[in-house]
Amino acid sequence: MRSHLQLRTDQPHIILRDLQRSDAAAWYAYLQLPQTIEHTSWNLRDLQDLLPQFDLFASSEAGSQIRLAIIDERDGRLLGTIGFHTISVPNRSAELSYDLDPAYWGQGIAASAARALLTWAYSEMGWVRIQATVLPSNLASIRVLEKLGFEREGLLRSFRQVRGVAGDFLMYSRLTQDA
Repeated sequence: MRSHLQLRTDQPHIILRDLQRSDAAAWYAYLQLPQTIEHTSWNLRDLQDLLPQFDLFASSEAGSQIRLAIIDERDGRLLGTIGFHTISVPNRSAELSYDLDPAYWGQGIAASAARALLTWAYSEMGWVRIQATVLPSNLASIRVLEKLGFEREGLLRSFRQVRGVAGDFLMYSRLTQDA
């Protein structure tokens, strides 16, 4: 089990904390909404499909995925999740990913959460490259990445399966010196 992580964002009352199994129902509730699915590669049939992810997030193995809950600390409500996958310890790099309940889109929460997590990743993990892939249709996420100083590197053709179909993704990155 990795150590517990809790980070403050620059938005009042919004914190990042370890994602817990008790968050699963709220997480699944917005991940299955059509407006969320449209811009992600999630392919969940039911809540049970999401549960194995929690074992991955709890691992203390080097290079294990990291996923945190974005929480309104006033009432403990899950607003979204954010974290890293495709972590390469030797290359000191990882891929950022996040999702947000559509009820909270357009409020700067994703950017604020990402800023806090990126600061932690560069200072505590010593990573030199953080990348992010995004579907070209996800204009809001593209704006978030560009606002955070990520640079577009190119188009990855048929990069990931999106509900059974090979999807193109844009690749963005941010290096330590860009911070």
